[in-house]
Amino acid sequence: MKLTDLPKLPYMPILEETPEDIYQRWVNRAIELAKEKGLPPPPTGEGEYFYDLWHPIAQEYAEQQELWTYGFIQAFPIWADGEFLEAHGWADGLLKKEGEDDDTFRLRLLDRAFTEEGSGRRKDYELWAKEVPGVGGAIAVEKERHDNSIDLYLTDMNGNPVTLEFAEQVENLMWEEKRIAGHDLVAHPAPVFTLRIEAALETTGDRAMLAEQIKKRVLAYAEGRTKLVYNYVAALLVVDIGENYSSFTMNGTTEDIEIPLVSILQVEVVLL
Repeated sequence: MKLTDLPKLPYMPILEETPEDIYQRWVNRAIELAKEKGLPPPPTGEGEYFYDLWHPIAQEYAEQQELWTYGFIQAFPIWADGEFLEAHGWADGLLKKEGEDDDTFRLRLLDRAFTEEGSGRRKDYELWAKEVPGVGGAIAVEKERHDNSIDLYLTDMNGNPVTLEFAEQVENLMWEEKRIAGHDLVAHPAPVFTLRIEAALETTGDRAMLAEQIKKRVLAYAEGRTKLVYNYVAALLVVDIGENYSSFTMNGTTEDIEIPLVSILQVEVVLL
């Protein structure tokens, strides 16, 4: 599950009005009431008594709508933040780890909600590993070594491979507290897969800045994928101030790239 998989907050016009929207509704209503009574409509422009009385109230009402919206979204873990998100986790028996940001905790909470715990399968081990302080990500592979093996590949809170010593600590902890009897559990630092992108780019811009921009685009495209399509990545090289490129390669080839499932992707961009 990724953040981009989560539903967006639906558009709620009644909670997103500006003071002018609210004031105009009141003006329209006042005009209709005056017509019904056979009276002339009240002057409603800025500086008029009607405006001075009702526009400040419209401003207050708009601010209250913002507070109502904030209160509404805190009721749902997919949108909640801060202590409200932590309260959702607490109610589900899940505590936020030290240094864990809201979005990482949110995905861990939702992963757990969508998974039936206790089968002892791959997803269980991933969830259990992520509960260990210091573990940011975990990928479990079944039967990699033999029919009863479970191999865990771990990253830290910054998305980097954990140390071998820390992987052993997680393994020992899970052997004692979580491992299903008969499973041969081993924890490893997640391996790094390096993608080297090279291209000759015609530009007057700052190459270092462009390389960083392209790197972010590639990482965003690669999230959740195990295959990088050459033509798709090529399209990511088109930037605002440099659109002509040639001799584009990925790891020295013009073929699609397969990323090992358990690997952490690191991208190097070289603009010639």
